[in-house]
Amino acid sequence: MNGFDKLKEEVKDQKDPALKQTVDYLLSREDMEEKYLNEEKSLADMAKFIREKGIKHCSNGWNYITNEIVYAWAIMYYSLPNSLLKINNKSNENTTTTKKKALSKDNVVSLEKAKKKIEEKVEVEQISLFGGNDNETRKNR
Repeated sequence: MNGFDKLKEEVKDQKDPALKQTVDYLLSREDMEEKYLNEEKSLADMAKFIREKGIKHCSNGWNYITNEIVYAWAIMYYSLPNSLLKINNKSNENTTTTKKKALSKDNVVSLEKAKKKIEEKVEVEQISLFGGNDNETRKNR
């Protein structure tokens, strides 16, 4: 699998048009193909990185960011190491460990709860550059 295939696979079932447009741009950058294979990088983390950059540029509730700026942030994300971008993936690992410990305490789960968990895992996680995670939004409704 090359870097372009990895990106195409990650965006395959996504519905956010801004994310798809950004990935289309990334796919047009032949000079970046190898960088998309970096194990510490993912499309979900790229979207989170861009979202956080956008929030920092928000002023008085308004935020105007051009496509070119979003593309530059996407290239920056894949070009630079996470340590330089001040992205800490260890917090994600700690959260996962905490969730696993909490689940291991609940040895008995109702059938309905188990079915719901399976359905949630089957759903494709929708990534959004500016609207957060669609699955999280649905859960909060």
